[in-house]
Amino acid sequence: MLLEVSGLRVAYPARGGEVAVVRGVDLAVAPGECLGIVGESGSGKSQTMLAILGLAGPGARVSGSAIFAGEELVGMPQSRLQGLRGDRIGLVFQDSITGLTPHMRIGDQLAEVLVVHRGASPGAARAEALQMLEVLQIPEPAYRLGQYPHELSGGMRQRVMIAMALLCRPALLIADEPTTALDTTVQAAILRSFAKLKAHAGTALVLISHDLGVVAGLADRVAVMYAGRIVESAPAEQLFATPRHPYTKGLLASMPRLDGPPGGPLPAIEGQPPDPAAVADTGCAFAPRCGIARPACMADLPQPAAVGPAHRVACHAVEPA
Repeated sequence: MLLEVSGLRVAYPARGGEVAVVRGVDLAVAPGECLGIVGESGSGKSQTMLAILGLAGPGARVSGSAIFAGEELVGMPQSRLQGLRGDRIGLVFQDSITGLTPHMRIGDQLAEVLVVHRGASPGAARAEALQMLEVLQIPEPAYRLGQYPHELSGGMRQRVMIAMALLCRPALLIADEPTTALDTTVQAAILRSFAKLKAHAGTALVLISHDLGVVAGLADRVAVMYAGRIVESAPAEQLFATPRHPYTKGLLASMPRLDGPPGGPLPAIEGQPPDPAAVADTGCAFAPRCGIARPACMADLPQPAAVGPAHRVACHAVEPA
């Protein structure tokens, strides 16, 4: 495996103690594989990846293990993490306007990646940056190099961030909601770029998204998170065809369908996601919203169990294989 995460826990200081936002996450990503991580806002998707890369913040307490290409990331010195980020591990954040430096031209920001991580000359770095913009089909790429971030559309800024993440040909790319607030044609272009990256460069991809359609079209495997834990994981085709956890079923049922009645109400999961400060380490966090909860769900924390080939579910109401 390229990335192996086990027992990852992330907590922040709070009045009277601390609040855990990631509660024992286990996951793995193989070279050239796309892992989709889905769940409602606040489920811990982004915090998991930020913690792995030392970006959870100065107050965060991170424990567990995250081994990337044989190196332990949890507890790694920041100087070494900075060397990995942007080089062997690429990052694409959701907010493109804050992910780029506003007072630097696009060409300077792109070239800086290769100058810092690969020791390239400014001229060579700029030429490679231009080539990457062409690969990502940004119109008038030479002209864009001289522009500032605020002069680009949201879709162009997002593709610039992807170009920046890909310049060093990373072994792993982490994309956090990369298509949010973009129109469908730009979304399609970005997803095609990711697919080509997987197929031709062998880059592994972690795709964090609330858009199940995006994940279904690109991911090889999917992990479903709720209240800081992974409640179901399976090959993508299997998970979308036969979801087993009640939360996963609720997410899929709430997706709009082209064959559904026009103008009809969309199904929704009742209730609201829990406040992280109110989630205990006993019982299932989804139980208050679950239609098939039983007494054991309130008392005992369900552990992931195999329900099929490479298919694991953490639910007392689902019988193991």
